[in-house]
Amino acid sequence: MNKLNLTDETFGELLPYINEDTITDINWNGKELWIDDLNKGRYCLDLCLSENFVKNFSLKIANLMNVNFNKYLPLLEAETDNLRISIIHEDVAKTGRSISIRKTPAKRRMTREGMIAEGYCMAKLDDFMHHAVLAHCNIVISGLPGVGKTEYVKTLTSYIPDNERVITIEDNLELRYREINPGKDCVSLKVDGDFTYTDAIKACLRQKPTWILLSEARSIEVKSLLESMSTGTHCITTIHADDVRKIPNRIKNMMPVGESDKKVENDIYSFIDIGVLIQSKITEENKIKRYISQVAIFSVDDMTGEHRTIILYENGKFNTEHLPSDIMRKFSQDEQDPFGEVVNDKDEKNEENQE
Repeated sequence: MNKLNLTDETFGELLPYINEDTITDINWNGKELWIDDLNKGRYCLDLCLSENFVKNFSLKIANLMNVNFNKYLPLLEAETDNLRISIIHEDVAKTGRSISIRKTPAKRRMTREGMIAEGYCMAKLDDFMHHAVLAHCNIVISGLPGVGKTEYVKTLTSYIPDNERVITIEDNLELRYREINPGKDCVSLKVDGDFTYTDAIKACLRQKPTWILLSEARSIEVKSLLESMSTGTHCITTIHADDVRKIPNRIKNMMPVGESDKKVENDIYSFIDIGVLIQSKITEENKIKRYISQVAIFSVDDMTGEHRTIILYENGKFNTEHLPSDIMRKFSQDEQDPFGEVVNDKDEKNEENQE
């Protein structure tokens, strides 16, 4: 899919909401315009888009994409540098033509200070995840659509050392690793009908990555992803799930038919280290509150071979600080204290200069 360069005039009455940084999603359902705003929550605008605007907007997108949009080809998708646009034709959307616009800005919205202040996570949990990245743990971020899984992956990328090579694999470019991590080593791969997720994973293994960042694990590409982890490449990806305990089964259900359940399950618990669940809710002030709800450790017992899902963090508190030996080995190899406070490199240098 080629990126479009759309003028301000294309968006008409939608332009103010396109330009508002705190707005993440704009959705027209055929009769009403709904907005997702990080500060104001989700609300319906007193604005009715004219049938003429909706049709002209769709036509401009279709013409720029050089594709047909009708009852035979009822799905129209496009992207710009900062937007992902999806339109469904009224022949299949019986409530009227549906337009969804998702913001994909090349910025990292979350900071450590902001996450702690807003209750996204506690400082100790952020320290743990920081150490987990430095210890090269393989991490799966789960949650329902729209909770900000990709945004949290962006946050975790700030913990990857500058000299570690990262290859991102996406169908819509949202991670923007290079832009939000200037000076770090990165290759961005974009999949399409001719270059699949599986193709991309296999290709990037020849490019000597330290990390593979897969935008979303959806289908049989998880087989290649697990194989890449088995070679020592590290991974962060996202998955649709509403509980960290469901991550192993979600991955098993994506595997190609004929794969041994026992082998697949063993690979999942052997190569995936940490699962995170992100949730969102509307507060009494009608704001959207996103937060880390659960963190799990996936492990294989050294003595019995038992597959274990250990709920490390849930409902705002740590359930345990005792990590299984196979996970602790990763932290010890990289000289990381999983629950220690992370000292900023700049702070360390300042302390050295003062001495």
